[in-house]
Amino acid sequence: MLRNKRREVELFSLSFMDCICCGFGAVLLIFILTTGQKIDFSQQNLEDLRERVRLMELMITAERQELQRLARPSPVTEADLARLREQNDASQKKVTLEKEQLMLLLTQMSLLQKEVARLLAEQKNLPKEDEQPIPIPEIDRRQYLTGVKLEGNRVLFLVRASGSMLGESLDDAIARLDDPDFKKREAPKWQRVVKSIDWMVANLGAEASFQILLFNEETTPLLPNRRDDWIARSDRQGVKEALTRLRQIVPQGSANLERAFSAVRYMDQLPDSVVLLTDGLPTTSDSAPNTGDADDDARIRYFRLAQRQLPSRIPVSTILFPTTGDPGAPGLYWELAGATHGALVSPSASWPDT
Repeated sequence: MLRNKRREVELFSLSFMDCICCGFGAVLLIFILTTGQKIDFSQQNLEDLRERVRLMELMITAERQELQRLARPSPVTEADLARLREQNDASQKKVTLEKEQLMLLLTQMSLLQKEVARLLAEQKNLPKEDEQPIPIPEIDRRQYLTGVKLEGNRVLFLVRASGSMLGESLDDAIARLDDPDFKKREAPKWQRVVKSIDWMVANLGAEASFQILLFNEETTPLLPNRRDDWIARSDRQGVKEALTRLRQIVPQGSANLERAFSAVRYMDQLPDSVVLLTDGLPTTSDSAPNTGDADDDARIRYFRLAQRQLPSRIPVSTILFPTTGDPGAPGLYWELAGATHGALVSPSASWPDT
């Protein structure tokens, strides 16, 4: 059998050339399209860059102008600088002065501390002051009786011890007359009188002395064995004895203020001031005896007669525990305070409990 004759292959056939031409045309088209877009893109960037350059030039121009303005000397700025320099100099001088004052104060404080230390050392060597002869009652209200004249070294307490001191009213006092003595001593009004004496004795000056006279129909010293003696505030035993005796007194009888003031006149040593503790006008008098009950006019007359017996130039301060039904008492005792340069005080009914 005869073999078939092999066919020759053509490398550049029509189909291959077609493919090559088509591929080349595609590449050429892509190149043309890409190159056009790149040109457009580059032109846009160029415009942006030009705009940026323009803005930067404007900013640089503005900055140069500002630098030129700042470089020019300003009269206002020079004046401000001069003023600030003056203020600074003044502040420096003030600081320097304050430093000097501070150093001076520190020096003085150091000297004062040394002086305080010296005084404290001396205080330890001083003799200790004796305690109060009696405790001060109601110490938080120690100025309660401000205005009462406790002047001078000798203070006389003239205490009314009549039956009227048993009650706030005359009827109340009369009702208590039949009570036993211990109940009379406990009468609230009389207890206020006793506590007032305690308070004033406790508040006497360290160098002062006192005496207590009681008056009803008669006038007697509280301590008969010491009638001519003034009890020193520092005399603990004498103070205790006087105040203990005062708590044993029973108010009774009428009130003769004329006899009381006469007893003051004839004391061996006159007091520097008198404190009168009473509840109203006197009820009897030696100069105008009256056998019956004294009315208001009579009691005013008794007061005027008593006032004549007072020695001159002695302040008389009255502590009034008023009895109802005696309207003339406050006015007359106020008049007495003015005439003698004393005072008038009327404590509240609740003192010293509230």
